[in-house]
Amino acid sequence: MMHPAGDDAGGDLDSLDPPIEVLDPQLARELQESRCWIESVTGKQFGNKDFRTALEDGTLLCKLMQKIQPGSIKKVNNLPTPYAKLDNLNLFLRACLDLGLTRSQLFEPSDLTDLTTKERRDPQEERNRLKNVSTFLMFC
Repeated sequence: MMHPAGDDAGGDLDSLDPPIEVLDPQLARELQESRCWIESVTGKQFGNKDFRTALEDGTLLCKLMQKIQPGSIKKVNNLPTPYAKLDNLNLFLRACLDLGLTRSQLFEPSDLTDLTTKERRDPQEERNRLKNVSTFLMFC
């Protein structure tokens, strides 16, 4: 689920990591519940994207917030740049604070960062980051 395709997708170490579903079935269920909830509220599908990839640019989270609290996010940044992704995630998180969630309930934008670019991925770190996002979505 979290692994890129292709021969140069991160080396032999990444190919040995089992998918999140095998490593943590409970987290896999929580991610699936969150995914279904987001898709039902927004009317948008993740398609063939995994949980992190579907949310990393923040656009789907902004659309979710627009459904929960219309007018809370005025404009979503659709540029394909790292700055735009961070901007969208911050817009979403600020809107969550405005709704009354506390900072300790929020995830960090870095929790949705792609870890496959690291020289050596840490599967536990990846699980922890996804757990942060999943736990947060339970508060919504």
